[in-house]
Amino acid sequence: QGPNFEMYEQIAKTSKINFVVSGGIKDAQNIKDAANKDYYACIVGKAYYEGKVNLKEVIACLQNG
Repeated sequence: QGPNFEMYEQIAKTSKINFVVSGGIKDAQNIKDAANKDYYACIVGKAYYEGKVNLKEVIACLQNG
């Protein structure tokens, strides 16, 4: 279903801690969204296992801006 970005926005607004987006990453766009919001990191599990995320493509995209 995708990460609970509303919850992560609340955390980001009220705290300066680095946190990891975990649970619900369903595709490369979710990873890009987390990166664009400057969240510290995200955990990709099931989506990678199921072939919904190609990490090489995501990394290349994020490195190119």
